[in-house]
Amino acid sequence: MIFISHNNRDKDIAREIGVFLVAEGVDVWFDEWEIAAGDSITEAINSGLSGATHFAIVWSANASKANWVRRELAAALNRSVTTGAPRIIPIVLDDTPLPELLRDIRYLRYDGGTEKDRSEIVNAVQGRPPSENLIRTIVRKYHEVIKDEGDPVFGLKACPRCGSTQLTGSSATDYARDEVYYILTCKECDWSDWTQ
Repeated sequence: MIFISHNNRDKDIAREIGVFLVAEGVDVWFDEWEIAAGDSITEAINSGLSGATHFAIVWSANASKANWVRRELAAALNRSVTTGAPRIIPIVLDDTPLPELLRDIRYLRYDGGTEKDRSEIVNAVQGRPPSENLIRTIVRKYHEVIKDEGDPVFGLKACPRCGSTQLTGSSATDYARDEVYYILTCKECDWSDWTQ
């Protein structure tokens, strides 16, 4: 299992890293997936850290100032020195220098979630290049989220271009041909489609 340590301001990036790994079948400990309302935050983090074989630290100016990140890193380093696990993987977001104890560890430079980023992260954790599971997962999820089986005309509940749910439907009648046209338009990106 990999524990993803991050500052709240970098949560979107940490979540994206988690998704890259989950799509590969990796067990990921990510706070918003593991800590429910009413749970003890400290107990949940301790449990996640104690079961981790890998520890990804999403490093940035935000992380360098975060007490939780420092505590999680200290616990992971202590366990790594005494037991050999977890394997620590720094994922660097900006030019903030890594803590002294991480400077001899090869880090990954995160470049916005590119395919190169995904490949390097998966390879660092799995020891192999990523499979095509992410692409398949995205395509399946896309169809699950975008399709509306209850709409007999278009069958869409979100815009296929931008993902907005701000869709408006209208119709027009061509009296000369005795045909009715149905038009679906996205209010956010102006995508539209029509059918008879």
